[in-house]
Amino acid sequence: MGVFFFYHNRKPRKFNYTPILYNPEEEERQKNLQDRILRVKREMRVLPEEKPIERKDFKTEFISQTHHLKKRKDRQSSGKSTFFTNNGLLIIILVILFVLFVFWLLR
Repeated sequence: MGVFFFYHNRKPRKFNYTPILYNPEEEERQKNLQDRILRVKREMRVLPEEKPIERKDFKTEFISQTHHLKKRKDRQSSGKSTFFTNNGLLIIILVILFVLFVFWLLR
């Protein structure tokens, strides 16, 4: 078990792995070859045309799928809010002060 000292702490060893069979030029060549093959297949109409991916905003999609977040967003957009949600902390502090005052009087 190691002991922690504030000074002269040992640093963790760095990860220094060099792959043996990795050749970046070969990988780039393979990627280019695959891209050319796909392009030729599309030109020959063997593969269907690529449709652009429709990206949706994650936040709005998540809110639309959750019931309670959708209700909260609707409530915030309409401007409605209850008295307790706006003044909840104030009410809690007043109740605690009232309880302390009552205990102080009964003592």
